[in-house]
Amino acid sequence: MVGNSNIQLYCYQAECGDAFRIRYIGNDNKAHNIFVDSGYERTYRHILQSEIEAISSANEVIDLWIISHIHDDHIGGIIKYIKAIKDDEISDIVKEWHYNPPRNYTPLKQQNTISSASSIDQGDFLYNYLYQIGKLSLFDVVNDLEEIDFYGLKIEILSPSIENLQKLRDKYKKDIPLERNEYDEISSAKSSSNNDYHISLGTFSLDSAKEDKSEENGSSISILATYKDTKILFLADSHPSVITSCLKKKGYSDKKPLKCDYTIVSHHGSEGNNSSDLYSLIKCNNYIFSTNGEKHNLPNKSVFAQILRNRHRDIKEQYNIYFPYNTDILNDIFRIDGEEVYNQWSFKFYLSDNKSFILMK
Repeated sequence: MVGNSNIQLYCYQAECGDAFRIRYIGNDNKAHNIFVDSGYERTYRHILQSEIEAISSANEVIDLWIISHIHDDHIGGIIKYIKAIKDDEISDIVKEWHYNPPRNYTPLKQQNTISSASSIDQGDFLYNYLYQIGKLSLFDVVNDLEEIDFYGLKIEILSPSIENLQKLRDKYKKDIPLERNEYDEISSAKSSSNNDYHISLGTFSLDSAKEDKSEENGSSISILATYKDTKILFLADSHPSVITSCLKKKGYSDKKPLKCDYTIVSHHGSEGNNSSDLYSLIKCNNYIFSTNGEKHNLPNKSVFAQILRNRHRDIKEQYNIYFPYNTDILNDIFRIDGEEVYNQWSFKFYLSDNKSFILMK
């Protein structure tokens, strides 16, 4: 932890998923909470349930919950939260939602009481709930919106573009099941044995990765949150070309990069969702990879090369890399490079054994 407690960034263990919270003191001198994604349903049971109970017990609310997109590792915890509300276990303390439904809906004709997500895809399930309680967003959350102010914390939308959101909705125009998990065909055992950790950091090409083509990932809501002099960049599972284009339109370049305090790396460190061009536009010393390293070959070591060996990086400045887990696989990422790699590329590596860790400024 560094600095004071006016703003705190909570990073929750969500396996190979995303679950974050910002807590800050607003310009009304009250505490406010913004959640970004929710991991899996089991993330809610194991972590978020008690966190939400603590927020409620402190007479606070969740001012905003951002659900980046419909994949299970981002939306699943919300499904369990809604089930608990429907079962009268808890009250809904979320005041506002940012969520882009994956269909151009007319109101879904569902039963008034939704008790299970098994009969309806998760993206539709969340839409139905928000429709029923009158909290559907009145606008698409896309990167041509004006900056949004939540009691002194400002949010800029960097992704998706209108075009990428429409690609998702074109895919689901017909009444077909929504894609819940992009990795259903990949076993954990296979993926964890085929990572790229046997390759030395200095040998990766920085420009060879092909961009992810997933419509779901491309629809991710990615944000830049600014509180006073603190900036936190949440990249969700976004496409790097969309973020890069958006930042350039805002006037950022490799000579005038976006300065931020923390960056949540896109798609748990997947090379298809990160690029050297993107990190040339970002000046940040702290990077968070939301994964335990046990699924889907993530993080890709090549992404560390994009960040640490970036040709526009000032090597004299130390970088810090954070994980919400401490696993054998994560400890192996730089084993082949030897201990000298940390001095050579001027970075430190932090692994956590806690269900959540807090970064403060």
